[in-house]
Amino acid sequence: MYVAIKNKFGFVEAGSSKKTLVNSLIGFNHKNEYDCELKKLNSIISLEDKPDIISDLSTIRVNTTETIWYKVANETQCVSATLPIYLVKTKNNKIDDNELLEIIIEQMEYGVGLITIHPTANKEIFNFSRKRLVPITSRGGGMVVKDLISNEFKDVNVYLRLLPKIIHYAQKYGVTLSIGTTFRSGNIFDTNDEAQNKEIELQITLAKLISQQNVGVIIEAPGHARPCDIKIISAILRSTGFPIMPLGPIPTETAVGMDHISGAIGATIMGLENCADILATVTREEHTGGRPTMEATIEAVKVAKVAAHIIDIHKIDDTAADMKITKSRVKSHSCVSGKITKYCDRCQELCPLMIR
Repeated sequence: MYVAIKNKFGFVEAGSSKKTLVNSLIGFNHKNEYDCELKKLNSIISLEDKPDIISDLSTIRVNTTETIWYKVANETQCVSATLPIYLVKTKNNKIDDNELLEIIIEQMEYGVGLITIHPTANKEIFNFSRKRLVPITSRGGGMVVKDLISNEFKDVNVYLRLLPKIIHYAQKYGVTLSIGTTFRSGNIFDTNDEAQNKEIELQITLAKLISQQNVGVIIEAPGHARPCDIKIISAILRSTGFPIMPLGPIPTETAVGMDHISGAIGATIMGLENCADILATVTREEHTGGRPTMEATIEAVKVAKVAAHIIDIHKIDDTAADMKITKSRVKSHSCVSGKITKYCDRCQELCPLMIR
């Protein structure tokens, strides 16, 4: 199974038989960060090997045509993706259904191709999560849970209340829905617990419901997970046939300041289990408390692209670029691709590739 996610010029396809996509995450939380994020956007779309999707995680509302998501949708070849709940102005932790729906409709109408929703939060899973070291680590999902708590769980969560209308507009505008993971584990010790397993079960149920109404669906999962747990989760998700977008996964807590590397390793492990179709970029600042720099944002895209290619070597035997580099090395008798002079500074005349 695969889904076609729209961009300005057509679609990109995500699924088990398709190339692994990369989703770059940017956005601003304060207006004084806006110019910096626009510079990041321009740098990202200037890359020779661009990401396929750019997600706007901004929490501040600006004029529609000035938003990152609008610029991605209307000025680039990338898919524009959003998490609309970030832009809702909560009052006493309560979410206004109409405000959230208006944001979703506006984003769909102006070209967003992928929207993340968090429809899985409920009292049962929340109670399971309270047994964890860290109950919830999802920002968007946390907003949905706070709304449920403020209403004393008297009704289903806001996304379930709006789901029929969201599906209607997704059909109308050809938008793919990503079922977010509210209860993904925030550390490797909480993974594969009752909360996560119950949520994945509900994600699959909702994915089937949405898909049956001719709307593209992807599933997000997991967050942090040990390699053995990544394999267990992958076996469950792989059997659904839906495209999967892992968030990381982060396989160790010890890579603070290097989570772009640990995330790429986790994604590759999941990809080798045939369960990673869209890689969400992770920056080195993921757990440092700092805002991702321009350099770190670009680095995260490049690292995710490497992981995606390794997965594609396994998934679809995509070795054309590797053969091109190999032939260049053979021709030059050097491990340095494209080198035309003898030797390199490392091995010099002892280079074993000169032996024929």
